[in-house]
Amino acid sequence: MTSSTPVEEEDDQNRFKLIWGILKKLVGVRDIVSMRVSVPAQLLEPMSNLEYWNYMDRPDYFACLSDPEEPLERMLGVIRWWFVKDAKHVHGRLVKPYNSTLGEQFLCRWHVPKDAALGDACLEEAQTHDYDGDAYTVTCITEQISHHPPVSAFQYTCEEKGISAFGIDHLCIGFSGTSIKIAAGDQNKGIFIKLDTYDEEYQMTHPHAHVNGWLRGALSISMADRCIITCSKSGLKAVLEYKEEKWLGRAKHAIQGKVFRYDPAQEAKDASRKDKVKINDADVLATLSGSWREKIYYTLQGTKEECELVDLTMLRPLPKIVRPLEEQSEHESRRIWHEVSTNIMQKNFAAANRAKHAVEEHQRRLAHERKHQERAAFESAYFEVLQTGYPTLKQKPARF
Repeated sequence: MTSSTPVEEEDDQNRFKLIWGILKKLVGVRDIVSMRVSVPAQLLEPMSNLEYWNYMDRPDYFACLSDPEEPLERMLGVIRWWFVKDAKHVHGRLVKPYNSTLGEQFLCRWHVPKDAALGDACLEEAQTHDYDGDAYTVTCITEQISHHPPVSAFQYTCEEKGISAFGIDHLCIGFSGTSIKIAAGDQNKGIFIKLDTYDEEYQMTHPHAHVNGWLRGALSISMADRCIITCSKSGLKAVLEYKEEKWLGRAKHAIQGKVFRYDPAQEAKDASRKDKVKINDADVLATLSGSWREKIYYTLQGTKEECELVDLTMLRPLPKIVRPLEEQSEHESRRIWHEVSTNIMQKNFAAANRAKHAVEEHQRRLAHERKHQERAAFESAYFEVLQTGYPTLKQKPARF
């Protein structure tokens, strides 16, 4: 991401004023997302929700998750990926993408050169369709599987390394008058990662975020609550605490955490402990500290040496490799929103609003037709959602 120009900053201020006018009417609404508020094109980023809310900003950190032989090192690798997956939020400006349509799909991939170091600058150059170097491929499949409430399913895979990540995205957003709170909805059980080499599965729960600064006109993101990462196979768990920002004073974006041993069998017997994590000092293997917008460090138990886990100050999202528009299906995001995006980028907002209205009307017609069919329920093209709370793939795309 590049820093904003004066023109972009002025555009952001104008967007802020218009969005503020809309939000003031929604104070006290428990879940703004479920209302599917239609926002004028001039307030939107020319990108779909499915493409924007993507957890693979740094596929290089994903493709190496199964490399360490020691369970603790693998857990630290998963934690590292947790922080870099949303690199766009560290330095980028806040944006409002399109509300994805029911059945909408976004497919893409990345190249991770096998000789590249983590965070290497050459990784951006490798993200081309015709890259012919020796690289791992990380793929992304995500689909909007519900409209009311808006829910999407996703899966990322590095087949050569036997690594996959998957989950359900369901967000609840409320506005208090000064702050927007973004939290995981009931269907969102977190992000799951599987490492086939070690037959391990990690579950990562989402903290909640606040968009602050509405009264000052300078928007910023703060994180609160915690992320819990659990791996029953290795018997390791991590708790990452996001420290609440103070109303006065400089935001520190502080993070503290512990990695420790736990008993999966005992925890399964005591369902009441799901939200209450008791940590015995003797079970702690490592502690973490730092800032989720700067640097994060870890210290192994029994040592005093503070080691750098990740430096987020230099990381930027890697470009996505997406098929040319003419090769995409009618259900893919960039094709659905092509006319809207083109007009937004040309600042022809009247035409963009007409094109956006046409997309929305088409969806209403499809919903009306489904009501009069024998099988009115929507069927996902790629995903089947299990009772355990995460999706499995029914089929893979023919091409990425």
